[in-house]
Amino acid sequence: MSEEPEYELRLLETDDAKALNFLFKENKDSFKQYFPETYKQTKTIKASKALIEKAIELGEEKKTFYFGLFTTIHPELAGLVILKEIDLNNAEGEIAYCLAKRFRGRGWISEAVERIADYGFVNHNINHYKIITHNSNEKSIEVAQRTGFIWHSTLEKEFKPLRGKAQDMELYVLKK
Repeated sequence: MSEEPEYELRLLETDDAKALNFLFKENKDSFKQYFPETYKQTKTIKASKALIEKAIELGEEKKTFYFGLFTTIHPELAGLVILKEIDLNNAEGEIAYCLAKRFRGRGWISEAVERIADYGFVNHNINHYKIITHNSNEKSIEVAQRTGFIWHSTLEKEFKPLRGKAQDMELYVLKK
């Protein structure tokens, strides 16, 4: 008997709006800090649906892909992995991710990041990836390092949180 996977990774669909809204409400404290734009766009189910509709359009244009990480036993949205800032001319893309606090520590995001990098390579010939994270986000740095990304440089004043001054961010890169 084979063991069933604990999660499924798939592109978001409009029917996922309620789950997306719940994910961001449930994890407001950390997601608001590290995903301020997405947080603002998920404040209601209607807004979450609009975000997903826009994400689907961006996917059709091969600019951005929003993948949901769904639990399989009691289906719910546990996190997101976003392949964004896609530049097909230069074979580049950025990977961003978030996971609900109660699902952390299982290796799901690391696995999902590897799968999304493979997806970008196989389906869109992307061979240069970046992850941008704040130096205080230790979990994100661990994911980048576990998945083969190497620290490249500090990006000065790269990120503007909802409140406060622009912050320096750390750039990690992966070449396939």
